[in-house]
Amino acid sequence: MAGESKYIHNALKQVHLETSCTTVNGFSISGLATYLQFPELDFVVDMGECPLSATSINHVFLTHAHGDHARCLMRHHSLRKMMGVERDSVYYLPEMIVDGAKEWIRSEAMFEGVPETKFRLPEIFAAEPGKMVSLKYRKDLTLKPFCVKHSVPTMGATLFLHKRKLKEEFLGKTASEIIELRKNNVEITREVYEPLLSFTGDCLGESLIQNQEIFKSRILVTECTFLDDEDEAMSRKKGHTHLQHIVDALNKFDDDITCEKIILTHFSMKYSERHIREIIEKNVPEKFKEKVIPFI
Repeated sequence: MAGESKYIHNALKQVHLETSCTTVNGFSISGLATYLQFPELDFVVDMGECPLSATSINHVFLTHAHGDHARCLMRHHSLRKMMGVERDSVYYLPEMIVDGAKEWIRSEAMFEGVPETKFRLPEIFAAEPGKMVSLKYRKDLTLKPFCVKHSVPTMGATLFLHKRKLKEEFLGKTASEIIELRKNNVEITREVYEPLLSFTGDCLGESLIQNQEIFKSRILVTECTFLDDEDEAMSRKKGHTHLQHIVDALNKFDDDITCEKIILTHFSMKYSERHIREIIEKNVPEKFKEKVIPFI
């Protein structure tokens, strides 16, 4: 039953999934903690806890300010310093919470006894919806945030692999011909942005419809806080996604969905692992069963 799992979740017991472009390590249960590590992409989404495995990763995206997603942001920063990591990590935050985050970080440092003269803010980047930015230490990866609807200001984002490809009109040219074109300053390549990873953060199910392009990413990570029929009204009240909203999106976009994997996160802590798997198996359309994976 849904209630049998009470108090058994452990935020430091990581879940591990393999995908074609990265492993996914982390944990995500509503109200406890969410942190999702993508080590091959040098990227973390949210920092509700900060295990040591996160300290080698240089880029952190915070979807919103709720404690189960944000409370260990500065733990990541301080652990890296303690362990002698020379690079400064970069923290990408929704622009509307940046000022509050800076005040919070300063207050936390003062509370811990850091002298004002020694305090230094970490590198914080104000993420703007629709504005693309290259990751500081991975210039081949470009981040494009988008807004979603939740109970507080929240952003998701898509991470693109940025590369250059030969223009179609030059395909089939010999090496010597390509060299000659370059000598003549002919632009023979075009920029290509391949969507590798999209993640929604906490959001109402309607945000999936409003951001249809996320279903073109190789990997989609989206929340699925509520599962049972009687919980749908609660999902809307709390600003979260219900499994039925995901099913509706799958049916609506159908053949336009090209994701290899759709990873569901942020389940309510009241559900057991068995209940989660049973409800997903029962409700997800047959053609998507192999794509949709619960992160538990």
